[in-house]
Amino acid sequence: MPRPKLHSDDEILTIAQQVLVAKGPAAFTLTDVAQAVGVSRAAIIQRFENKATLHRKVMERSTQEVRDYFADLAVVEGVGALREMLSDLIGGLGSGEGFAGYLLLEWSDVHDDELNRLARERNRLVREAIEMRLPASENRKVQASLIQAVIQGATMQWLIEQDGPLNAFVLMQTERLIESLFPEG
Repeated sequence: MPRPKLHSDDEILTIAQQVLVAKGPAAFTLTDVAQAVGVSRAAIIQRFENKATLHRKVMERSTQEVRDYFADLAVVEGVGALREMLSDLIGGLGSGEGFAGYLLLEWSDVHDDELNRLARERNRLVREAIEMRLPASENRKVQASLIQAVIQGATMQWLIEQDGPLNAFVLMQTERLIESLFPEG
């Protein structure tokens, strides 16, 4: 009879994500994850096969969280609704402590086809959520793309300049664009 699992796969994936961000995808090991969870390396291998599979499962779960977030969010059109959604979304970035580790995850997204597919889906979901909340116009797709680009660019800018908390900096930069796109709103 198999022994009962003391840690759920979801709990292991949460801890694995923390290890991935802290050490980076190239440097993290199954042993690192096993030690952080408090199980044997063999237990991690039994559930996730190898390092690449564990990394992919972490990113699949992250992508599902993004899907669920936007699926549960009411779609209301208008600048006010857009600001509210972006405030919540960008607020989730937090203060930025340890955020540089996410750059290493992005590096993996570029070099692994499956991780790249998941990253493109997350980007698409964000862009579509922005677009759905913009005021009706023939420029909605372009505006949504610009807003997303400012969010991503401001994040990179903050990583270099570290001017205040990450979420406040990105929100300020995004608000500047929204004010220039919709001065009446």
